[in-house]
Amino acid sequence: MRLLQRDNAGNYSLTPDLPPDQITPYAILSHTWGPDEVVFTDIANPQDRWHQKAGYAKIRFCAKQARRHGLRYFWVDTCCINKSDSAELQKAINSMFRWYRDAQICYVYLSDVSSSVAVRAPDGATAWDAAFRASRWFTRGWTLQELIAPAAVEFYSREGTWLGDKRSLEHQLRDITGIPARALRGTPLSDFTIAEREAWAHNRQTTYEEDMAYSLSGIFNVYMPVLYGEGRRRALKRLQEEAKKVVKGTQYDDFSVTFSLSNVPDIQCFVARKEELAEMRDKLRSDGSRCVVILHGLGGIGKTQIATAYAKRYRDEYSAIFWLNIKDETSIQQSFTKVARQILLQHPDTSHLRALDLQQDQEKVVEAVKAWLSLPGNTRWLLVYDNYDNPKLSNDINDRGINISQFIPEAYQGSIIVTTRLSQIDLGHRVQVKKLKSIHDSLQILATTSGRDCPITDINGKRLVEELDGLPLALATAGTYLRHVPIGFANYLRLYKESWVRLHTDTPNLGSYQDRTLCSTWQLSYVQVQKQHPLAAHLLRWWAYFNNEDIWLELLQTNNTDGPAWIHELADELNFNQAIGALHDYGFVEPEPLCRPRQAGRGRGDVRASATRQREGVGPGAHIDARYGQQPREPL
Repeated sequence: MRLLQRDNAGNYSLTPDLPPDQITPYAILSHTWGPDEVVFTDIANPQDRWHQKAGYAKIRFCAKQARRHGLRYFWVDTCCINKSDSAELQKAINSMFRWYRDAQICYVYLSDVSSSVAVRAPDGATAWDAAFRASRWFTRGWTLQELIAPAAVEFYSREGTWLGDKRSLEHQLRDITGIPARALRGTPLSDFTIAEREAWAHNRQTTYEEDMAYSLSGIFNVYMPVLYGEGRRRALKRLQEEAKKVVKGTQYDDFSVTFSLSNVPDIQCFVARKEELAEMRDKLRSDGSRCVVILHGLGGIGKTQIATAYAKRYRDEYSAIFWLNIKDETSIQQSFTKVARQILLQHPDTSHLRALDLQQDQEKVVEAVKAWLSLPGNTRWLLVYDNYDNPKLSNDINDRGINISQFIPEAYQGSIIVTTRLSQIDLGHRVQVKKLKSIHDSLQILATTSGRDCPITDINGKRLVEELDGLPLALATAGTYLRHVPIGFANYLRLYKESWVRLHTDTPNLGSYQDRTLCSTWQLSYVQVQKQHPLAAHLLRWWAYFNNEDIWLELLQTNNTDGPAWIHELADELNFNQAIGALHDYGFVEPEPLCRPRQAGRGRGDVRASATRQREGVGPGAHIDARYGQQPREPL
C-alpha cells in the first residue's frame, strides 16, 4: 500500500509500496471521480504541472483534514495506485475493503453538495439536505464499501464544510441506501445474508461493468481475480460462487440440495419476530459444528412460522435444508423418505441410498440419510424437526413417545431447529416463543387474513385483537372467517364472546385462557362451514377422529355399503375436492399437492385429491370420539 504525505513546505510525495506490517496510521478519501483527476504519474512530476487540475482540490482537502486529526499520511485512490501495473491493480482491488476498514478515518468529499447556504429549510432540514440525498456518491458501486468498511466516516461539502458523520447522519444514510443501521454501526457483515448484502448494491453503477462485482468482493470477504473483459454477468456469477464457498464451505457443491418450498409451511400471515430470529441467528451461526435451537411455546403461537421464516431468510447459507415432521414415528419416517428422494434427485450416485427401497425399507432409509448427513465435509445443512410435542421422556410410560435422538445424525456437525410445545426439551439453546406484544403485529395478521384494512384507529379492530391476546393462530382463524362472512369486527367480537361463555359452561376442563381463545375462534368458523358446506363439516368431524393424520380420497372410496350417506357423497372426487377447498378457505387444513408412488396399503389420489393435513391446534381432536354418524362431545 502506498501512502501520500505532504511536508511542511507543501510538497507531496508517495511512500514506497509498504507491506502490511509497516503501514502507519492514515486517513483515507472517498469521492466520485471527475474528468481531471491527479493520477499516479502526476505525483512524480513538478507540482505546478498538476496543481491546476480540478482533482487537486480533493487532495489538498484530504491533506488538510488529516493534519487536523494528527495524521501524517493519507490515501487517495486516484494517485496512490499505479494502474498501469496489472499486478498492483489486482492487489489493490482485492485489498480495497481492508484499506478502508483499517483507516483511522474516512473523509467523504461530496463535490456536488454545497453548504454555502447555512440556513434551515422550512421543513426543518438543512439547506444542503436535498443535494446530499441526491448526491452521485450514493449511486456508485465502489462507494458502498467505502461507507460500510471504516469505523469513522465524515461527510464534507465541496467547500470542505463538515456535514456530519456516519452516526449523526445515520437516519439519512439508512433512508438513502437501504442499509440497516446495525450494518452502518459495524455489525459483522457475516450476520447478513448474501441476498441482503447484494440488495445494498442495487441501483449502483460502475464505469467498467465488471467492477460491479469486484467492488463487492470485500463486502462478501472473497478474493476474486480481476478479469476485465469477462462482462458483468460472468463476474457477478463468480462473485456469488465465491461468496457461497465462504458461507457454506468449499465442499458445498458436493452436498448441495436445492432449497424446496414444497414441504415448508406457508407463512403469508407471518409478522416480523425480530427478537426471536436474531437470537436464533446468533445461536445457529457456526463453522459447521453442531448448533441446536429449541423453539418452544403454546400451540398456535407461531413456532413453525418462525422456523419457516428463518429457513427462507438464511437459505443461502446452508448447503441443504430439510423439513421433518416429528409429531409421530410414521410422520418422521415419511419425512426421511422425502429427504432421501431430495438427496437422490441431485446426488444419484449416493450408493447407500440408491440401493434401498424407499417405500419398504423406511428404518434403513432413516439410517442412510443420517449417514449422509454425517459424512466428512457435509457440515452446512439445516434440519427442522417440526411438531416435537410427543417426546419419550425419562418418566414417560407412553410407548408412542418419540425419542428424537434416534433421528439425529451422529456426527457433531450441522444445524438443527426443533419446534415443540414443551419447555423441558433440553437439546440445545431454548428460545421461548411468546404471544405477540405489538398490537400493530396483531392487526397486521388480522388484516392479511381478512383482506380488510385494520388501522390502529379502528376501535373495533383494536378491541378484537386485544381480546385475542396476541395468539397468531386465533388471529388468523378470526381473519379467515371475516374474509368469507360479511360482518364487521364488532359483530365478530360479540359472537366470539358468546362462544367463549358457552365453552366455559360446557367444557370446564378447557381450563387455559389460551385454549379457550383458540377454540372460540375455531367454533365460530366451524359453525359457518356447517351452514355453507355440510359435507365439509362432516369431513372435518370424521377427520378429527384420526387425530390429525393425513387423509386422501381413496380412503373414502371403498365398496363398504355401511355408514351414513355423507360418506358415500364424499367418496365422489368432485365432492371431496370441494369439501377440502371449503376447509382450506377457512384455514382448517393445508392441501399437499404431492404426486408420489402409491404406498402399499395406502392409496393416493391425483394432485387435486391428494394428502391433506389439519393445521396444528385448530381441530379439537382431544374432544372427539366421532365415528361416522356418532356425535362428538362438545365443544365440536
